[in-house]
Order: sequence, then structure tokens, then C-alpha cells
Amino acid sequence: MNGRKTLAIICYIICIAACIAAGVVSFMAYKQRITYTFGFLMFVPIWIGSFWFLSFFNALSREKKGKKIKFVVKKSLTKGLSTTANILSVLLLCFWVYAYVFKIMPAGSPKKADKNSDPLAGTAVVRTVLDAD
Repeated sequence: MNGRKTLAIICYIICIAACIAAGVVSFMAYKQRITYTFGFLMFVPIWIGSFWFLSFFNALSREKKGKKIKFVVKKSLTKGLSTTANILSVLLLCFWVYAYVFKIMPAGSPKKADKNSDPLAGTAVVRTVLDAD
């Protein structure tokens, strides 16, 4: 029982650390230290890992015996920690939906392109194609 509680807390700490890492990657993309595309490619595996460890935490913090559910970690603490991680995760996902719609998708049009989203924006090939139009 004590080992299960310790393992549940370790899983939650890893989950929160992964959420913070995903937040740092998102912030770096927002501040244009990395491209949005590269940031998204880094964000997805970190976010999946965070969700995975949150699932482990939820499974380890409850023990089912028949129809009764016994909480290894206090019930209010389990629900509070799980809700906090879920809200942080959804907020990060909302940021990437915003970034995809307004930063990554418009990169195809030269007038709305973000300087970090189109690596060929300054090359002669792009200028030649655009001048032909």
C-alpha cells in the first residue's frame, strides 16, 4: 500500500514535469526561439507522456475491491491533482490549436507568413515564383 502510494506520487510528479516541459516548448515557439512546426513536433510526445503518467497516477491512487473503491491517496487530493493536470494539459492543447490555425496554416501565403514558419521565404527560388505571379 505504501509502495503504491509512493509510485502514484512519482507518476504525478513526472506528469507535472512533462506538462511544464511542454509549456516551456510552447513558450519557446511563441517567443520564436524555435519554429512552430518544430515546437509542435516536440510538444506532442511530451504531452502524450504527460497524459500517460497522469493515467498511471489515477490508476495507482485508487484500489478497487469488488464494488468498493478505496483511495490510496486521499480522494480530494487525487481529484484535485488530476483536475489541475488536466486543465494545464487542455490549456497547452488550446495554445497549439491557436498556433496551428493562425501561425502554421497561413505560412503558405507570403503576405501572412511568420518569419520562422517558412524556411524558404528569403531564397531566390521563392522570389522568382512570386515575381512570376
